[in-house]
Amino acid sequence: MMEDTGSDFTMTFRQLSEASVQQLHRGGFTQVTWALHDLSSHQLFSDWSRFYLLRLARQEGDDDEDRRHRMKSVNPRYVLRNWMAESATRKAETNDFSEVVLLHDVLGNPFIAQDAAEETGYAARPPLWGRRLKLVANSLEVFLRLQRRVTL
Repeated sequence: MMEDTGSDFTMTFRQLSEASVQQLHRGGFTQVTWALHDLSSHQLFSDWSRFYLLRLARQEGDDDEDRRHRMKSVNPRYVLRNWMAESATRKAETNDFSEVVLLHDVLGNPFIAQDAAEETGYAARPPLWGRRLKLVANSLEVFLRLQRRVTL
């Protein structure tokens, strides 16, 4: 289903960990939960959701909050995306290292929602300009070099 809908793997599982059982029952995911919204467009999603909820109900002694906590601890909210590295690299090339520092801080604790990362859109749907980017080894090398310069 994820491949068919082009769903984002990381954010689908993260948003699944943030959704309560009640929210999963209701469905109707919005653009705030964009990855689940994308996945829910698949014709088999309602069947999958029903089976998932049945599986959760069968897990004795496991409440919804425990499930969500466990899932959040292994599904990051933030991962380095091509568009983030490109944006930070472009700014750093003009001696503005603020985004390199921000990425360093955010990715140092990717499992916790962070205000600055949310404001920058690091957990949002990638911007249109960033969807076509392909990170090449040279770009990654430049980004890592810039990051080292900032942390020294």
